[in-house]
Amino acid sequence: MDLLFKILNRLMHQYNSFQVKQIKKRLKYCGNNVYISSKAFIWSENCLEIGNDACIHAFTHIFAGGGVKIGSGTMISSNCSITTVTHSINSVDRSFGINKPVTIGRNVWIGTGAIILPGVTIGDYSVVGAGAVVTKSIPAMQVFVGNPAKFLKEVKFEDVTTLGCHDEHKYICN
Repeated sequence: MDLLFKILNRLMHQYNSFQVKQIKKRLKYCGNNVYISSKAFIWSENCLEIGNDACIHAFTHIFAGGGVKIGSGTMISSNCSITTVTHSINSVDRSFGINKPVTIGRNVWIGTGAIILPGVTIGDYSVVGAGAVVTKSIPAMQVFVGNPAKFLKEVKFEDVTTLGCHDEHKYICN
């Protein structure tokens, strides 16, 4: 029985790797050494651009119909939502989607469970705290937390390091 589970586990791993490779081929742009969890969900893959050494972890949902750009070295933790689609408050127009692009800069860290709403730009080296709801753009090198996300502090130059995929993920990053 153990052997059967090992075989099934290996087959699932290979299938998940194949799925991720297919997703990467459909992206508008995909840089080198990009990690996308097989458990992430991306809608409108052809509207998503991802730079080098970026990570998108499990259970993250990206609704990219209005265009999403993710900069190099950016790390998106699990259970995040990034959406470019919203709707009118007016009930007559509500069935029509309104697309507004989202741009996430280089070396950004988006904490677990964060929500990034349409039209937002997040500047390079910024941090979005776990569970934050980002309704407005965030300048470079700043930490924002809460719902709605509010400024907490600046990122200092000595704190700046390149975020990116860990070596353990390289088997999927090809």
